[in-house]
Amino acid sequence: MRALLATAGLLVLAGAAAAAKPTAHTLRKSASGPIAAIAQDSGLAAWLTFASSHGCDAVHVLAPGQRDRSAPQPSSGSMTCHWNLADGRPQLAVAARLSMALWTLHESGPSPFDVVVAAPIGGPERRVGQLSHASDGTGDWLGGVAGAGKTLAYSWDDVEYVDKLACLSGGSCKERIANGGIRLVSPSGYTTLPEAQPALQLAAAGGRIAYVPATTVKAGRPTTTTSNTLQVVDATSGESVGQASVHGFPIAIALSPAVLAVLTTQGTAHDRISWFSAIGGTKLGSVVVSGLAAPQLAASDRVIVYRVGLFLHAIATKTGHIQKLVKTGQNYVGLSLAHGRLLWAENHNRTGRLRALAVG
Repeated sequence: MRALLATAGLLVLAGAAAAAKPTAHTLRKSASGPIAAIAQDSGLAAWLTFASSHGCDAVHVLAPGQRDRSAPQPSSGSMTCHWNLADGRPQLAVAARLSMALWTLHESGPSPFDVVVAAPIGGPERRVGQLSHASDGTGDWLGGVAGAGKTLAYSWDDVEYVDKLACLSGGSCKERIANGGIRLVSPSGYTTLPEAQPALQLAAAGGRIAYVPATTVKAGRPTTTTSNTLQVVDATSGESVGQASVHGFPIAIALSPAVLAVLTTQGTAHDRISWFSAIGGTKLGSVVVSGLAAPQLAASDRVIVYRVGLFLHAIATKTGHIQKLVKTGQNYVGLSLAHGRLLWAENHNRTGRLRALAVG
């Protein structure tokens, strides 16, 4: 009898564990076209869609207790409407307390350029930046975008020759990072974040911005080195609140109110995800992951999510334990975690789905 009771108890526990397995669901379907980028902040979820033959590219926004809205409005007369989003990968950020979205539009060619566009949700778009560079890499490059709370920002980097005259006369054509920084976007325009260095990737949370400094130029484009110090700064004053030293190339970062997560690679069979205190920069933990990990991270104070192939995995920041979460579709886009909701998009043919999973 005791053995039967024990067996029954184990079956109950096994059933509970199976029932607790996270299940993804579709938040929204995009019948008008595939999804090019996603973002979320607080309860807002946003996604940028490619236009169908008769429609417009647009940012769609879902908010609890409200009808879905879009930006820009009116869409038909906007620059975004008929832009070729397949020409380069657009970036998207949203700031709930500003009720604004920011996105980027890329144009290839002999002199590639990126346009940075912002709009209040349900309002008209405004061009807040245009960054262009020559085929040799000299000029301005777009870095990253980020949004959270009252923070909406993008970064940029200026590449120039160390000695242009020497290069023209057959000497060294070495290039350097000559300028750059972070610009804060608001309903009134943009301002420069004080003291910010030239920056690559950005992440925002809790009134702070984390970024990867651009420190060198390789193959004509701004990049960083294998030993670098990531910065966490106040999103208003630019004052440093934390620094995190990493080894390996930082290829993805994510920020929560308490945790800065970094994915680094050495180009070997294994990469590493490390996490630090967002204030001060104390190292809290690290794990080795597959060298096939995608350059994407999402983080809360409790978990860090990354992708290998079609599978999403979560790292518990307290223990370092790794759990496989869910399998996604083939044509996936983006990764975002806020208030326990993990978001990504999946595209098939000319349609898309915004997918969600409760995490942590």
